[in-house]
Amino acid sequence: MSCLSRALETTKTKKVIVHLVPHSHDDAGWLKTVDEYYYGTSNKQQHVSTKNILDTVIHELALNESRKFTYVEMVYFTKWYNL
Repeated sequence: MSCLSRALETTKTKKVIVHLVPHSHDDAGWLKTVDEYYYGTSNKQQHVSTKNILDTVIHELALNESRKFTYVEMVYFTKWYNL
């Protein structure tokens, strides 16, 4: 029996638990420089401030220890962490 078949069979008798994990997707250097994305400047192409994203997420995580967040763009996290 395949993993998918076992999973489908299991769902007939048990609850399915779905985990939603918020995540980021800020391509470093795609439309703007790293600094422009980080500080939210040069907004002709896109309005985004990765600094504000990180500030907000860290604040919310501190309010509730059960919350989770994954962050891929280490160039922005490193900049935020070191400032």
